Amino acid sequence: MKDIIDLLQKKRIKTVGALKQGEQHQLSCLQQIVNNISGFNSQFWRIGDLGLYETKHPINIDSLNGDFVAWFDVGNENFPTEKQLATWEDFCKISPTNMKEMIIEGLTKLSRQMDLLLADIKPQYGPVYNPKAVSRNAKKAIEVMSKNNRSIGRQAKSIFQCTSVVIPKQDKSPVRFIILNFQIGRHPYEFEAVLCDSVVFIIGENSGLWTRLDWDYEFNVSDFNIATALHPYWRQK
Repeated sequence: MKDIIDLLQKKRIKTVGALKQGEQHQLSCLQQIVNNISGFNSQFWRIGDLGLYETKHPINIDSLNGDFVAWFDVGNENFPTEKQLATWEDFCKISPTNMKEMIIEGLTKLSRQMDLLLADIKPQYGPVYNPKAVSRNAKKAIEVMSKNNRSIGRQAKSIFQCTSVVIPKQDKSPVRFIILNFQIGRHPYEFEAVLCDSVVFIIGENSGLWTRLDWDYEFNVSDFNIATALHPYWRQK
């Protein structure tokens, strides 16, 4: 098993098909260990300097079909809550195909809204950005991803690049939250895709939503309702 771990960590393999049959089985078992954080393995996870429960290195995340960093906001605790663990495991179980379809749908909604905004609008948080450029990059990503068979974790970096996964605090909310951070375009715009109960809830500018006061007053609250929480164009049909 140690040899397989070394292969995975050093990224000396590109695909499972490059391994022998026995090694493929071992790698599959290893990926399940990595994704199943409740089976804690100190080779992959640690408490970071900021108190976040985080990966030491990028790890394979099944739903993204690629290697990425991830972290849990554990507050003052030393380990994620059972709910956070369940949220993480549910996220890992989403099929890469469904994940890609949800992201494409979210980018489609995002581009439609950007087309309605003024070119010089300034967001409440983060840097000044051009909605038309955001829309253009989103449409390009949609076009390319819709035509290829690659998972979102395997897209060209100039089109769509996943950067990290965050499991925020959710001890008070009746639903499960997880956040996928990503970039689009050759001059990347950074975004957050917020998933609620394993469904993309909203895609917005990456402004560290889970670190802001908004999170504790609008998301991690006992009366959170996905049907009415945000702008109607993000509500589930």
